[in-house]
Amino acid sequence: MTLHFLDENQENIQWFKKHENDFIKLRQFFHENPELSKKEFTTTDKINALLESWGIKTDRSFLETGVIGLIKKGTNSKRIGLRADIDALPIDENTDLIYKSKKAGIMHACGHDGHLTMLLFAAKYLKEVADFDGEILLIFQPNEEDSAGARDFIEAGLFKKYPVDAVYAMHNFPGAEVGSLLICDGPQMAGTVGIEIDIHGIGCHAAHPYKGVDPIVTAAQVIVALQSIPTRNMPATDSVIITIGTIHGGTAHNVIPETVKLTGTLRYFDPKIRELTKQRIREITEGICTAFGARADIHLDDGYIATTNHTKETEIALKAAQTLFKSEAISTEKIPSMGAEDFGFMLADQKGAYFYIGNGPDSSSNKLHNAGFDFNDRNLLYGGAYWATLAQYYLNNAQS
Repeated sequence: MTLHFLDENQENIQWFKKHENDFIKLRQFFHENPELSKKEFTTTDKINALLESWGIKTDRSFLETGVIGLIKKGTNSKRIGLRADIDALPIDENTDLIYKSKKAGIMHACGHDGHLTMLLFAAKYLKEVADFDGEILLIFQPNEEDSAGARDFIEAGLFKKYPVDAVYAMHNFPGAEVGSLLICDGPQMAGTVGIEIDIHGIGCHAAHPYKGVDPIVTAAQVIVALQSIPTRNMPATDSVIITIGTIHGGTAHNVIPETVKLTGTLRYFDPKIRELTKQRIREITEGICTAFGARADIHLDDGYIATTNHTKETEIALKAAQTLFKSEAISTEKIPSMGAEDFGFMLADQKGAYFYIGNGPDSSSNKLHNAGFDFNDRNLLYGGAYWATLAQYYLNNAQS
C-alpha cells in the first residue's frame, strides 16, 4: 500500500494505524445500516454514544437527527468547525460486499458512511491524545442529500450558539488516488434552481392539428431554445447548465394533449448569472408559447447555493496538509463541479473551505450515487489523520 505521509513513523500516524481496523469495522457497520435523509435516528444514536464514551460533550438540541460534539482544551476562545454528512440514498445496492446494505432500496452510495467515520476517528484522537489550545466543533449533519440539512442546522441556531472562526468539510472524490487531497480556492460545487414548466395548448385529434394548439411541438421548441441561453446570453467563462430531465404529455398516439409538463435543473456559480438565466428562461418560454398560441406556467425554485471556498481558510487547509502529506499527494487544480452540495450554506454563513480526498481510479462502479459504489476504507487513515492535523494546525498556528 502506497502511503502519502511525509513521515509515517510519526506518533500521530502510528496512533491512527493502531486503531485503523476498529474504525474500518465501524465504517462497515454504518454501510450495512444506512438511513435516508431526516431518518438517521440509529446513525445519530450510534455517533452520540461513541462521542460520549470518549468523554466528548454532545448536543442534539437542533434537529431531530444529527449531533454536535465539542472538544475543548486550553484557554483559547478560537473555535474550528469540522462537518461530516451522515445520510444515505434511496438506491438499491448492487454489490457482493460482506457488509452490503441490510436495507432494501437504501445504501451509502455517496460515501457519507466514510465521511462520518473519518470524523469520528479524528474525534477520538483529538480528545484522547492531541495537544491544542481552543475548541473543536464536530458537526455530524443529517439530510445533505434531500433538502439541505446544513441550512436547517443554521436556521436552528447552530452558529449562533456555537460561532466558529472557520468551518471545513471533506468529501471523497472518485477519480483521484486514494489518500490524495484536492484543495482549491474559489467555487467548488454549483448552485441549483429547479425548473418546472407547464405548457398549455388546445387538445384535438392528431389527424387535425390545425384545429388545436400542440403543446408537444411548442415544448420541443422551448427545450431547444433554452440551450441557447448559456451560449448566446453570457460569456463562455460563466459556467451555466440547463437540463430538461423529464417531459410528460399525452395519453394516446392519436391525440394532441392539452398540456405538457417539463422539469429540469439549472446549475450555476454566480448569483448574477443565476438571475439572468432565470429571466431568459421566462422570456424565451413565454415568447415561444405566444408565437405558437400556447401559454406557459413557469416555476423556478432556488435550491442549493454554490459552494465557494474562502481564500484565507483554503490556504490554512493547504498549509496543514503540507505538514502531513507528500507534495505529490496534494492537488490545487481541481475543476469545480456542476454537482451541488449543501455545505455552501455554511460557507455563506461562516468562513471556511470544502475539499476532497481521492477514492481511487474512475471505474464503472466507483462513481458517486452508483449502486456499486463503496467508500475506500484506506481513506479512514488518511482522512482521520488529516482532520486531526487541520484542527490542531488551525488552533495552534493559524491566525484568526
